[in-house]
Amino acid sequence: MMKRLIPYILVVVALTTCCIQKANAQGVHSSDLSFSAQGWYGFDIENTRPNLTSLGYMNYEAAVGIQTNPDNKNPYAEAFGFPLFDIGMSVARTGNFQFSDQTHFPDLYSLYGSFERSILRTKRFSAGYLLNFGVTYNPGRYDPVNNPGNNWLSSPFMAYFGAGVFGKVHFGKRWEAGVNVMFRHFSNGRLALPNEALNAMGVGLFARYRLSDYEYDKYTQKYNFERDWDKGMQYMIVLGGGLHTCMAEWNAYVESEPDPVKRAETVATLKAHPKLSLSFDAMYRYSMRYATGIGVDLFYSSNMDALEKSDRLFYGDEAVDKSPGYAPLSVGIAVVQEVYWRNFAVHVAIGAYPYRHKGVNGEEAKAAGDRERGWHYEKAGFRYYFPKLGNMFVGFAIKSHSIKAEYLEFSLGVRL
Repeated sequence: MMKRLIPYILVVVALTTCCIQKANAQGVHSSDLSFSAQGWYGFDIENTRPNLTSLGYMNYEAAVGIQTNPDNKNPYAEAFGFPLFDIGMSVARTGNFQFSDQTHFPDLYSLYGSFERSILRTKRFSAGYLLNFGVTYNPGRYDPVNNPGNNWLSSPFMAYFGAGVFGKVHFGKRWEAGVNVMFRHFSNGRLALPNEALNAMGVGLFARYRLSDYEYDKYTQKYNFERDWDKGMQYMIVLGGGLHTCMAEWNAYVESEPDPVKRAETVATLKAHPKLSLSFDAMYRYSMRYATGIGVDLFYSSNMDALEKSDRLFYGDEAVDKSPGYAPLSVGIAVVQEVYWRNFAVHVAIGAYPYRHKGVNGEEAKAAGDRERGWHYEKAGFRYYFPKLGNMFVGFAIKSHSIKAEYLEFSLGVRL
């Protein structure tokens, strides 16, 4: 295991060095650093995997933190209660899962960034919420011949997301220890199938050492730093795209094939289909941190012929003939929210389709695990704005239906 960990430790050290250099350029000093370790016990909340006999696993983490400091007079840091940012590595010991058959599952290795905000602060106690975003390496993937029961994760690299709440106690001037309750999600965003993903809930115990004294009064004062931001309406045009593997094709050609060798041959022939989107957002920025509005999304799917063909094979001609048809273009209307930290934004949209024809709908498709036939969708991701480039921005998001990924979307846009 140690040999596997060495490359990730080196990457963490390199990333940490780069971030410290960047932080120093922004006025953050080495005294703002901290080091933490955590042990976390979680369990698979899906509870729908018939061959899994043990739901729990341990997760171990180590991280380097950067504490935002009032001395830097950052108005965003003050607005968010002077949060702490972590760069860390975690090892999920999911290789210890027990199965009733020959299925085996690997340990998962993640590199992540974390945002920790204290909502409640006293001299000895803090509580708040935390968010993790990262990339996960999966060394043991689905194999239709040798490991057909591992239908959770089929890509070597995946997205990782975590969210939770914490409470911690401060010991002396530099030590703190606490507990958190977190939800964790691992998924490849439908770049490949199968992708049942791993969703877990659990409890963690952590300890942190700060290189400078914890000064409670320093983080609870009202500094009223000068806030420079543009209040009012914002209009955006966004072009996005990504790749998507079709659940209906998987059900028709792979799940319906009993012979494992032929199934492996079929898996090799399935391809990812391009997805495109064009979005128009209108948002009102009413504070330095938040903007809310509506968006109109045009989605283009390139796999309609393949979808109809696989639907006829899996659901039958009658179900297809009674369906609304197969149109490559869909229209969505969404409520849009952005949360800002300088030129960086978290972007979330929750929408519905006034126009969408993707063949078979309803309970049949949902029962087969094909949630994307529903009437609503979600998008969540990040944007980075370049003010010196005419307010152009790049973005990354996951589009999903009922929290099941449809595809990973990369985007380029402009704020008018």
